[in-house]
Amino acid sequence: MAGCAGVAGLFDAGETATLPLDQRYAYVHVARGTLSVNGQPFSAGDGARIRDETLLTFSDGEGAEVLVFDLRPNEGPER
Repeated sequence: MAGCAGVAGLFDAGETATLPLDQRYAYVHVARGTLSVNGQPFSAGDGARIRDETLLTFSDGEGAEVLVFDLRPNEGPER
């Protein structure tokens, strides 16, 4: 997948982390547990495409496993 990178994290009991996006888009998926991303609550199975953010902040995790895919700005299908 050219132009795409991913990271994963485990969050529990007051742990926080930040991830700069550097003018890119991201897709966040919570595989298990719960946590907040930029103050928005997410639960297992939730996902969101993120645009117009320069920093993601992960907090309030409870047994959470989260995957973040850093996408190229034009994530539409190639023609």
